[in-house]
Amino acid sequence: MCVDKPQEKCKMINRITLGQTLRTALTKAKAGGRLVCGLFPAIAHLENTPDEVVLCVLPTTRPGDAATHIQAVLLQAFCYENCIPVIQVDSSEKLANYCGVATSAKDASHCNCAIITRDITLPITDDYVLPMTDNEQFLTAFYECTLEECPRPIIKLPI
Repeated sequence: MCVDKPQEKCKMINRITLGQTLRTALTKAKAGGRLVCGLFPAIAHLENTPDEVVLCVLPTTRPGDAATHIQAVLLQAFCYENCIPVIQVDSSEKLANYCGVATSAKDASHCNCAIITRDITLPITDDYVLPMTDNEQFLTAFYECTLEECPRPIIKLPI
């Protein structure tokens, strides 16, 4: 989604509903078999077919967890180079819940990344734009509108 941000679209984004929108996008992607959870499965998918990835979701790293932080930074750089929007969220545990990974606190820590792949049921109309659901388009617009914000906004996921 490496494009200039349209100012009108940026003004229309309701940041209050972002968490719910992301939860819906993740839930629908999971139901459609388009959600890849976990760092290594996500990296493998990105390595093979980066042009099929619509969105990458990363939770914030905990202070003192240098290894996870370095992995997240490298993943963000890869996504940026491949024009894949990266959305940061407040909780790896909630993300793991949406991915269906969380059965214990130990398992939840393994969901430090999730990617949503393209919906093959939607027709491709342009070689440069992946077809996306409405929620995915909304999240992509949010990403494009906040590219220059520092620090990067973190979406608070609902329970």
